Amino acid sequence: MAQLPNAPLPHSLSALQAEPYALQEGSSTKLFSEIHDHHIPAFASTALDRLYGSLFASQRHLELCGENVPVPHTWIAYRHGEVVAVFLFRIEASRVLVLTEMIAPQEEHLNEFRHAVFARYPKIWLIVFNAIILPAAITKSACQWYAFSENYILDLPPSVTDYLSSIGKSTRKTIQGYSNRLKREFPDFKWETYTAAEIPRHQQRALLRQLQAFKSDSMSARGKQALLDKRDRYRLMILASECGLFGVARVKGKVVAGSLACRFGDSYVMLLSAADPEMEPFRLGLLACYWSVCDCIRAQARQCHLLWGRYRYKSQLLAVPHTLFRLNMYRSRRVMLSHFSMVMTMWGQSLRYRFRHWLLNQVHERQDVFSLLVSRGLNRLRLWRVHVQKLKHANG
Repeated sequence: MAQLPNAPLPHSLSALQAEPYALQEGSSTKLFSEIHDHHIPAFASTALDRLYGSLFASQRHLELCGENVPVPHTWIAYRHGEVVAVFLFRIEASRVLVLTEMIAPQEEHLNEFRHAVFARYPKIWLIVFNAIILPAAITKSACQWYAFSENYILDLPPSVTDYLSSIGKSTRKTIQGYSNRLKREFPDFKWETYTAAEIPRHQQRALLRQLQAFKSDSMSARGKQALLDKRDRYRLMILASECGLFGVARVKGKVVAGSLACRFGDSYVMLLSAADPEMEPFRLGLLACYWSVCDCIRAQARQCHLLWGRYRYKSQLLAVPHTLFRLNMYRSRRVMLSHFSMVMTMWGQSLRYRFRHWLLNQVHERQDVFSLLVSRGLNRLRLWRVHVQKLKHANG
């Protein structure tokens, strides 16, 4: 899960705050906006889930991640009396850090937020968005951004039948073939779906621990690590008990695969999907994710977020990668140039991400001699890591 900065909020905002800023109806932007200091109105919290359908944009996520910290500020934009955008943010020294993440704001909303913040707080010179999907163009010149990750988003059709028919022929054949094979090999195999209210807390915890163990074992077999600390597990348990949709696959009463998706607004966020590595010959990992998506469709959701991580099954199931950016918005071009070291640091971070993206993803798709040599070297390194992991596992 995303982590919130630990920098303390200033005890007083009096040095930062100017006259309240609000853009009136009928102006050129056709927006009205307001800022609530250290307060999140109930209707704004509801609007966050409705507008963005993202765990990392929800107030609940901030509450779980930011215990014992001041309530953030809230910026709300209206059009014709309807809430069209909400950003939660924190003031750290002379910059604003936006806490609403993994969203796709409109350029109009970004520009209005920038205007509102810089007008209200004259000492603020920088606004930072940590993880957003940028609109097609950013017209403000005093901005800097770079891509660093992605969120795979699946737009859900109205029915499971429509979804299956829209999947590629090869993937559809794989799903149907392995499903039939499972039923032949294990006649008692079943996939069951539960809401959080339908499964006791202790069973939820046991199921999540089992799925996390499956996930860890599967990644270890590929020379990777599934890092989930104690705090992350606690948050996962809480979210599961509040808004979780569980999928469970059993053979002879034993859990062999499962999933957890949590609902925000009319979208689901797939937080966990895993299968027993011993069931890999049946492609149960792919099937579990597919069945979980079908459960989300039956629950009349609009989207399913499969989050970051480039795995082939996501594309097979029609999820589309949306690039996540870090965005800095400066008060002016002069202010931006006066912080030259920060600008260069961000430029360096951008180059590192591009190189890493090329090394881990694009190099395997190229056919030139250099790329082939690099790809073979990486594959050998990966196989060596898998071998080392197996030896460690064998030695206890």
